[in-house]
Amino acid sequence: MAADRVILVGFMGAGKSSVGRILARHLGRCFVETDDMITSKEGLSIPEIFATRGEAHFRAAEEEALGLLAWKSDVVIATGGGLPCREGRPAALRALGTVVWLSGDFETLYRRALAAGERPMLAGRTRDEVEALYRSRELFYRQADLAVDTSAIGPDQVVAHLLRALRSPERGARERAVP
Repeated sequence: MAADRVILVGFMGAGKSSVGRILARHLGRCFVETDDMITSKEGLSIPEIFATRGEAHFRAAEEEALGLLAWKSDVVIATGGGLPCREGRPAALRALGTVVWLSGDFETLYRRALAAGERPMLAGRTRDEVEALYRSRELFYRQADLAVDTSAIGPDQVVAHLLRALRSPERGARERAVP
C-alpha cells in the first residue's frame, strides 16, 4: 500500500497541484501544498513574498515548512518547484514518505507555466534562463522514489499510473512509473 505520505516534486507546470488533489481524493487523504503553508503563515502571496522579502526569505520559509511536514500524516503533499532543490532536501523528503517526481519535457512544462499566470521564477527571465533553471533542478528531482512523465498525459492518467505504482507489492525502493 502507499506510504504514509506521498510527496510530489517537479518543475512548475508539471501538475503537482492538480495531480495532488486527485491523488489525495483517490487515497482518501488530505492534500497539502507547501506554498499554501507558506502563504498562510506569511499573509502574502508567493509573488508578494518574492517582491517584498526576496527569494532568500521564501527559501527559508520553505525550510520551515519542510520541518512541519513531519507532523502531518496520511497526506499527499505538493512541494513548490524549488523546495527539493537544496543539498540534503531530497533525502529529507524521502525520509518523510514516498517522493514522486512529476517530470516532463521542458517545452511542455514551460508552456503550461506561462499559461498558468504569475510565477515569480519566470519573472524577468528569458526562456533560456528558465531552461537552465529546469536543468539545474533535474539532478534533485531525479532522486525521487518514483517518476511519471506528465508531458503527454493528463492529471487523471498520471494518478492512474501513480496508484498502480504505489499499490504494487513488488515495487522496489527506486522503481520508475514512467508511462
